[in-house]
Amino acid sequence: MTLRDRCKAFYQKAQQDAMLRQGSPVDDLMAFVLAEKGRAADKRLEPTLPLVLYFGSVQDREEFIAVVHEAKPGMVAKRMP
Repeated sequence: MTLRDRCKAFYQKAQQDAMLRQGSPVDDLMAFVLAEKGRAADKRLEPTLPLVLYFGSVQDREEFIAVVHEAKPGMVAKRMP
């Protein structure tokens, strides 16, 4: 799926959510941009789907990444501020 396709899908979903008066368009746009910035940071991520997680502390984030890498050694983790 190309960036254009992902943008089109996001836009269509945003329109549908607006008609149904559901969700937060600002939060949805922010999540989309963060995911796309992460994808653009590494060409290996082009064919992938994002998963964005938030943690209460840096230690929690690092522990989670270590557990995931132990289970799936080939996964890529991008730390975003």
